[in-house]
Amino acid sequence: MSEREYVAKDLRLRYNGIYDMDDVYRKAKWWLDFNGYGDEMKNFKETKYTERVKPEGKQIEIAWVCKKPINDYIANYIEITFFAVALQKVEIDKNGKKIPMNKGEVEIKFSAYLMINASDKYADDSIINKIYKNYVIKQRIDEYKIDLYRKLYSLHDEVKGHLNLQK
Repeated sequence: MSEREYVAKDLRLRYNGIYDMDDVYRKAKWWLDFNGYGDEMKNFKETKYTERVKPEGKQIEIAWVCKKPINDYIANYIEITFFAVALQKVEIDKNGKKIPMNKGEVEIKFSAYLMINASDKYADDSIINKIYKNYVIKQRIDEYKIDLYRKLYSLHDEVKGHLNLQK
């Protein structure tokens, strides 16, 4: 059975104000596509999309699971959850043009982990699996964790910058 090794869990980004929810969604998806995590046919899955209309505005919850295999034994995973509340349509005036935007609160959670023995090629309790994981490729696993950590924070910073939050 495969094993998760988290590099970051529930990294949060919160924003309350005027923003474009569709644009935040597209920007995050673009980053995933560009970095090899966004192919809907292979490694990207929208596991949840819920939209509720409430008196104070829309409530939207979106969950993504993105996979990028490194090899048969290890795969990178990034999970993202968007949760928007009191989302209302507004128009802002920018250089004399009216631009449709949203007003409300959004929280985005990011998690990233390595899936070890991703293809379930080896039994968990097998001596070969333990030796391979703990001695043969231990250093590579640590390097993969560092790389995934950097990628996750790159995505986090991209979305944060799009929402005009300080880094």
